[in-house]
Amino acid sequence: MQYPWRDYKSFLLERYGEKVYRIGLDGGFSCPNRGVGRLGGCIYCDAKGSSAVYQRKDESGYTHKSAFVEDIDTTSDESVCMSLEDRLGSITRQVERGKHFLDERYPNSAKSIYFQAFTSTYDTLKTLRTLYDHALRTGDYKEFIVSTRPDCLEDPVVDLLSSYRSKVAAVWVELGLQSGNDATLKWIGRGHSVNDFQTACQRVKRAGLEVSAHIILGFPQEHELEILNTARVINESHPQAIKIHNLQVVAGTRLYRLYKQGEIHIASFSEHLANTMLLLRHIPSDIVIQRFVSDTPAHRLAAPRDFADKNTFNIALKREMLRVGAFQGDAL
Repeated sequence: MQYPWRDYKSFLLERYGEKVYRIGLDGGFSCPNRGVGRLGGCIYCDAKGSSAVYQRKDESGYTHKSAFVEDIDTTSDESVCMSLEDRLGSITRQVERGKHFLDERYPNSAKSIYFQAFTSTYDTLKTLRTLYDHALRTGDYKEFIVSTRPDCLEDPVVDLLSSYRSKVAAVWVELGLQSGNDATLKWIGRGHSVNDFQTACQRVKRAGLEVSAHIILGFPQEHELEILNTARVINESHPQAIKIHNLQVVAGTRLYRLYKQGEIHIASFSEHLANTMLLLRHIPSDIVIQRFVSDTPAHRLAAPRDFADKNTFNIALKREMLRVGAFQGDAL
């Protein structure tokens, strides 16, 4: 066994017999949680909405080694004002950049289309179909992946996503859970409950779509019991995959304001490693682990500033789990 968990790279190789990489797209979506009368998004959310690093052309002067820039603009949300024509043109350019980036790093690899930024089902059905169709016409793709929220998956949207199963090998819905604890979801301003996630997860799976649940570890009010409760929710919902993120403080967010006031603790490398091990040991061994750490560009990241890169974390996690004889699901 290469890793004491079900790793994503091996899963893709087993399924397709070749390496597969994603082209991350910003489709010009926003999020219902950023609208009028809401808090301006989740407590940790900035105006880039988790868009791929290589797509942030307006920040090309910064690098992963850049110092933290406190006054960088992280509040404007200009993409949601784009016309449909402009959004289609933007997708074309982003696909070209994504292909160029991947071809330079991973020659001759297969590719998937990934609507990554913000809530990528938050629009009219007609517009969604137009954007999705346009992206998928730009090449031959293994998978079609859409990130969204539990409260933005009405039946017609699920049906639309399911219709793409005939065009690609698999359709994935990346579904934000973040925490299996309703008190935490309220604190971060998610605007949905754990039950909302569970219900959406089952509806999506019944439609023949695959689910990747997003989880954040390191919330200041969450400790062992809360992490175990998140594991319980994952066990009950049983998505095909999960993405684990460490809580990060990004410029321009409500979390950043709390951090500057000294009101919150951000988990260190060793703390995130322990939290991750705890979660892994309490979830089924067949769930694919797609990531372990967040990936905020350094110039936007206020804390933690001394956190090692994802490869270093993966090596440390593997070493520690092997040292204690632990593996994914062994505590169930």
